[in-house]
Amino acid sequence: MLASLLPGFRDVRSALVAGYMWFCAGWLLIGHYHPPSAGLLGKPALELLELFGTGGRLAAISVLCLLIGEVTGTLVQSAFFQLSVAYLRKLTPENLDARPRGPLTVFRPLSGRSLSRVRARIRQDYQRHQESTTSDATPRSENQHEIDRIALDAMREVQYMWPRLIVAKPELYAEFSRLKGESEFRDAILLPLPVLAVAVCVSLSAPPWVKALLLAGTALADGYLFAQARQRFRQAHSLISHSIADGTVRSAAMGDLESSVPPGER
Repeated sequence: MLASLLPGFRDVRSALVAGYMWFCAGWLLIGHYHPPSAGLLGKPALELLELFGTGGRLAAISVLCLLIGEVTGTLVQSAFFQLSVAYLRKLTPENLDARPRGPLTVFRPLSGRSLSRVRARIRQDYQRHQESTTSDATPRSENQHEIDRIALDAMREVQYMWPRLIVAKPELYAEFSRLKGESEFRDAILLPLPVLAVAVCVSLSAPPWVKALLLAGTALADGYLFAQARQRFRQAHSLISHSIADGTVRSAAMGDLESSVPPGER
């Protein structure tokens, strides 16, 4: 029962934690520049909060934080996902071995090992396809460009294959969901963490050098979280790639090749 609740808990955790960080940062900044004694909230709002009571106020704040975290986290994750798609678009059969360098390399969705295994599997299936569709009198040759083209199509498909795992491979989906949830949690707190650090420094009565150390430490922690998030994202999708290479998950890009391979040889 607990295992069935974990995926939903991961989604709520990311949005709720990020939302509370935004809420606390906003409360500190607004409270610093607009003290409560000056009337932070209007009389109707205060009366409404009193009507809710302590439990109602906590519930209302939690729902508000959940919505804020959901919106901001989804925006960040969508932006990073599109950057991963942009990286894959830069890949062509001609530069697949060299793999283009640049800032987008950070957002590559698959590891080099998983890509190599998928290419090896496609090469193997391509050779068997050639054997099954050509006669002994026909010369056979390996079309590396075609193999790399199919590999690229399979790579681009990997990022959209996870819904099929829910029914086809539940145990694989559970591991994928865990890794992806860890990536999303780190992505969700990337923006509110430095904002919260700035809000704390604004309200903190400490020497400037202490505040500078706090901000520097937060920047390092944010960079570390970003690197971890990209690593977890890459691990999650590499998991699907390895499963394609093992033959446990079918890729539409490899459909024609796999259909020509006898079931006992897959």
